[in-house]
Amino acid sequence: MRSVIMFFVINIIVVIGLFAALSMKTPWIGFAIAFGVWFIYLWKSTNP
Repeated sequence: MRSVIMFFVINIIVVIGLFAALSMKTPWIGFAIAFGVWFIYLWKSTNP
């Protein structure tokens, strides 16, 4: 159940990062936050 809750929290953070990237002059910071959070989530969920 914890992984499902974390999945939804991660999705909210990613959506905020992507929307922020849409409104920035240089969107790479928002993309880095969004994909970095996904990478950390996948890293933590696959390592024992």
